[in-house]
Amino acid sequence: MAKWYHFPTTSRLSDGEYEANIQGINIVFGAVLGFVLADASGLPPRDFAVLLFLSASAVVSILYLAHSEYKLAYGALAAFVIFMIPHIMDDPLQLPPIPQLQPTLTVWALMIVLVELIPRGRERPEPSKDKPEPEKDKKERQE
Repeated sequence: MAKWYHFPTTSRLSDGEYEANIQGINIVFGAVLGFVLADASGLPPRDFAVLLFLSASAVVSILYLAHSEYKLAYGALAAFVIFMIPHIMDDPLQLPPIPQLQPTLTVWALMIVLVELIPRGRERPEPSKDKPEPEKDKKERQE
């Protein structure tokens, strides 16, 4: 039965709470990114496609940061891509700047990092001495 009337007893996130955080952040920043990119709707199709490719590269690296076990590598990748977007848009492509794009992607990545820093998983209760240990736990401890 659900414990809807209880309060959490730990600051650790359950798997469901973690996923809710990540999905909520992604929904909000996906919508914000849509507003930011609406400023670029007047670009020629080729330039807009390049902008979408750059933005999608940053978003994918942010999502990897949230869902991969290689946090440091994908954090560095996300930071690099986000840092490079205005430079790529300006120098080789000569696209007009979109001032809100880099801050939007940066805050999105930082929110994901913040959620990643919150402890996850509920603490296991100590096994009772009256009850035998499940076979799975015994095998894990022997290895």
